[in-house]
Amino acid sequence: MTNRYLFSAVIASSVVLAGCFDGSSNSSSDVPANPVMSQVRVLHAVSDAPDVNVNVNGDPAVSGASFRQAGILNPEVGTYSVSVDAILPDESLIPVIQDTDLTLEEGTNYDVIAAGTTAEETIAPIVLTDDGQRDDPDSVRLRVVHLSPGAQAAAAGPVDIYITADGAPLPDEPFETLAFGEDFGPSEVDPCTYQVRITPAGTPANVVYDSGPLPLSAGSDLLVAAIDNTLFGDLDQAESPVNLLVVNGDETTELYDVRTGGAIRVAHNSSDAGPVDVYLNGDPTATTPIIEDLTFGETAPGVPQTGAYVPVDVGENLLDITPAGETSPIAISAELNAANGQLQTVLAAGSAATDSLEALAFDDDNRRIATEARLRVIHGAIEAEIVDVYLVPTAEAGAGDTVLGNAMPALEDFEYGQASDYLPVPQGDYVVFITLPDGNVLFKSNSVSLNNGGVYTAVARANSNTSPGADIAAITLMDDFVGIE
Repeated sequence: MTNRYLFSAVIASSVVLAGCFDGSSNSSSDVPANPVMSQVRVLHAVSDAPDVNVNVNGDPAVSGASFRQAGILNPEVGTYSVSVDAILPDESLIPVIQDTDLTLEEGTNYDVIAAGTTAEETIAPIVLTDDGQRDDPDSVRLRVVHLSPGAQAAAAGPVDIYITADGAPLPDEPFETLAFGEDFGPSEVDPCTYQVRITPAGTPANVVYDSGPLPLSAGSDLLVAAIDNTLFGDLDQAESPVNLLVVNGDETTELYDVRTGGAIRVAHNSSDAGPVDVYLNGDPTATTPIIEDLTFGETAPGVPQTGAYVPVDVGENLLDITPAGETSPIAISAELNAANGQLQTVLAAGSAATDSLEALAFDDDNRRIATEARLRVIHGAIEAEIVDVYLVPTAEAGAGDTVLGNAMPALEDFEYGQASDYLPVPQGDYVVFITLPDGNVLFKSNSVSLNNGGVYTAVARANSNTSPGADIAAITLMDDFVGIE
């Protein structure tokens, strides 16, 4: 009912494109009055790859497909020429696959999956075929595929997959053993709450992934894929090298290991507040702070590199911030709602003088992309409500506080309390400028190198150096930033 074979194309989609293949794109010159349609579901599962465009018979069919995204195409049966372009940060395109024929047959559904790694040039596109037949309309129909190079490397080979009732002990034999790129199914199981666990092959005591309770409803037809866990950006920093991606139609849900929990890091961004202590889920008079004596411009825990976080419970968490060494007054009290696998950067921001101290929380995404640097900017300086941010190549930055006249802001009218997306940036050396909307320069950085595969966060704040001639603003650096003050 299902088989697997390699197909020399990388295809992914972020949208449903019903009928994007019409009669004019069919290889046959004869277009039937009642064409026979097929279904192609496409999935981007290359964790370190950028967005891609897919072309069919030379015409664009899908634009900007991202990692973990799936979509459904409904072409007529026939043969199509497919090519794929990777999108670089300057919006130029690099052909990933030249024109390659794909033949779609009547009565067959297709899952076309891009898997592997960009950095190691091991992308191995996979096509799963399926006739869609099932014995029981009320069963849960499962197809499982191993798409995680990280899990393959961590296990030093294949993995055992156990699918049991929730809470049941591991049986003597796994449900299936799979190496990277292999699949099994479809299998029909009763609707129930299950538990999926993954171990290196032959080592049942070493559970590297545990889904926890996983309810599966009657009549569902699911593709379950093991994909790389990119939570902390580096596989050796993650509790589990793998997550599950559950694909239902064109909807995808990523499931982290149930033991993952949430995590936060805290940056002191209030220029007129002294050192502080941070408490989590406890009365400051009766508990120990999770972070002590955090001063303006500092980040905790430890060095603010990717992966340095304080664990928090899934659900609601109470964050209290007090003057260092004191249990009152509580300068900031905020509720943080953490989902499993959610990382957050929390700023202690605002002004003590104007009674506007607050906690600003931002979700972190530490996935690394081999063809670009990823830069996020957070505006945490209440002293300048609206600014423009420039990222200028070092060779073009000019001397002194000059922003070149033809430079365009990377972020325009950037308001206090906002965070940018993770911006794709070409690898190179840059200077960061922060200006008022009228062009008055508040901050100019030294030259900084942004590298492909890097993740960078810069938080705008006031400058603690108030000596004559000093910049008014400054930035707190996190993640892979080095060499800037």
